[in-house]
Amino acid sequence: MDWTPLSDAIAKNHTFLVSSHLSPDGDNVGSQLAFIWYLKSLGKRVECYCADPLPQKLAFLQDSALITQNKPSGGFDVLVILDCSNITRVGWDCGEVSIGMIVNIDHHRDNANFGALNYVDASAAATGEVIFSFFKHCGVAVPAHVAVDLYTAVMTDTGGFRFSNTCGRVLRICAELAELGVDCADVYERVFSCHTPQALALQARVWSTLKFHLGGRVCSLDMPLSLLDEVGAKYSDSEGMADNTVTALGVEVGVMTKHSPKETHFSLRSKGSVDVGKLAKSISGGGGHSCAAGCTIKKPYAEAMAEMLGILEGAL
Repeated sequence: MDWTPLSDAIAKNHTFLVSSHLSPDGDNVGSQLAFIWYLKSLGKRVECYCADPLPQKLAFLQDSALITQNKPSGGFDVLVILDCSNITRVGWDCGEVSIGMIVNIDHHRDNANFGALNYVDASAAATGEVIFSFFKHCGVAVPAHVAVDLYTAVMTDTGGFRFSNTCGRVLRICAELAELGVDCADVYERVFSCHTPQALALQARVWSTLKFHLGGRVCSLDMPLSLLDEVGAKYSDSEGMADNTVTALGVEVGVMTKHSPKETHFSLRSKGSVDVGKLAKSISGGGGHSCAAGCTIKKPYAEAMAEMLGILEGAL
């Protein structure tokens, strides 16, 4: 990649707004924190706005409080959108803020290239990997806490190095980050093995909805959003459960739904025989990777699930 235009844009401008997609995950949060640190290290004025709050399990990351739900006002020279395949996924109207230019840094193959500058590497396992590549190009001395941000980004988007996007390059990058001061075992423990009692209660209720469809080729879990209030849990407490839907023998596609009375969000997972990213993209606002994607159907659960099963039956 030619990083010169990005370096020039950062050098020439002073005020930056950083944002990312709805429902923050490890790559979303780690990438934002790493880039915020970099801009601040250059003396830039930086604000960060994310429409949804951070999952509690990611609050251990240093400076996580910089990612706020305080909607920005006024103007900014540059809006940096990270880990977002299309601009609507930020969940807020960017047109409400005066912006000089948009920089788009991502790794999703279906990225819409919506920025004045677009740095999209679909071969990267995570947006954090793309940012680390930029830092290395610039000769940035990455401090330990930023290495933790980037490691978290890569570790989570590879499913703890379980997904097919884990390769030698990814492991070498993580080795470099470990040498910069990351305690790999501690990060894994905090991200994947720390749950509140409410989170475990939520997961128990969601597991009780387990169903198999289409001759056992599809597995689903169901989470009505009203369940959150019932058990006192947060939306983010269900993160990662969708990955479990493809662990049963014979299952080719996993589906996790999260729904209100009027719309149903689908987290789709695949073992590889079905490209769920293409399926999700066929629905307005949807998209993702070949083995992990998401979309929303603006219908109640029963109608939306029937529609999704019809789509999957055609794909299978």
